[in-house]
Amino acid sequence: MKKGELTVCRIARQHKITPRHARRVFEKYKDDKKPKLLPCGRKPRPVTQEEVKTILRTRKEHPFGAVNLQAILDEKGMHIPHNHIHKVLKQEKLAINEPKKQKRRKWIRYEREHSNSLWHIDYCAFDGKQVLGLIDDASRLVVGYGEFDNATAENAVKVLDKAVQKYPAPTQLLSDNGSHFTSVIRESCSNPENNIFQKRLNQLGIEHIKTRINHPQTNGKLERWFGTLKQLKKHFHTTRRVVYYYNNKRPHMSLNNSKLITPAKAYKEKLKGNKSS
Repeated sequence: MKKGELTVCRIARQHKITPRHARRVFEKYKDDKKPKLLPCGRKPRPVTQEEVKTILRTRKEHPFGAVNLQAILDEKGMHIPHNHIHKVLKQEKLAINEPKKQKRRKWIRYEREHSNSLWHIDYCAFDGKQVLGLIDDASRLVVGYGEFDNATAENAVKVLDKAVQKYPAPTQLLSDNGSHFTSVIRESCSNPENNIFQKRLNQLGIEHIKTRINHPQTNGKLERWFGTLKQLKKHFHTTRRVVYYYNNKRPHMSLNNSKLITPAKAYKEKLKGNKSS
C-alpha cells in the first residue's frame, strides 16, 4: 500500500479480508519496521465449571445435541452458546463432529395448520421388531405406536383403533404403498379389493393418501421420528418411556420459532377451534 502498486480492494481480496480491515491494519502498522500481526477476532471465553455442571445436568434430562440444549437453556433464562455446549459434550464423549451438519442446508417445511387434519403411519425395523409409528402432522404428537414381529395390515388396524379411542379420528392419513396399508395391483387383478386396513379407514371416514412410489421424503416427519426413537432408546431403554418423554417432556425445535413447546402442548394449541391455534 505504501508503494501504491495494488489497490486496497485487490490487496483485501488477496488476503480474504475486507478493504476496511486492510486500511485499519495499514494505519496501525505503517510506521513499524517489523509489525507483529495478531490473529483476528476475540479470544474465546472459557466455559466455567458452573456452566459445565448445568450443561451435563440438562443433557442428562434431555439427551440431545448442542443446538437443542442451547434452546432449552435459553428458555430457562441461562444462555450458553451452542459451540461451548458442544465442546463440553465432546470432552465428556457425548458428542462427535459431524461435518455434513456443519454446512447450512436449504429446505422447506410443510405442515398442516390444525391437529388431526393429517396423521402419518409407517413401519420401521428396529431391535428385531417391526415398530409402527402414528404421528400427527401439525403437532408431531405420537398418537399411537406398536411393536410387532411382523408388519401386517391387522397390526396397523390395532394401533389405529387404539389411537382413535384416545384422540379424534383424523381427516386424512398418509402412508406408503406397502401391502400392509394398501392392496397391491397385480397383472392378474388390476382392481383388487381393499385390505383390512383400507376398510377400517373407510369405516372411520378417514381419507387415505399414499406417498409417491420410491419417495420416502413425503413421510419425512415419521422417518425423522424413527431416527429419534433409535437415539433415545439408548437412554430410556423402552419405547413406552421414549414416547412419553418425546410427547410430554422434550421441547420440539420445529413446532414454534418463538418458543419451545412439546408435541402434547402443540397438539392442544393447534386443535381446530382452539383460540390459541
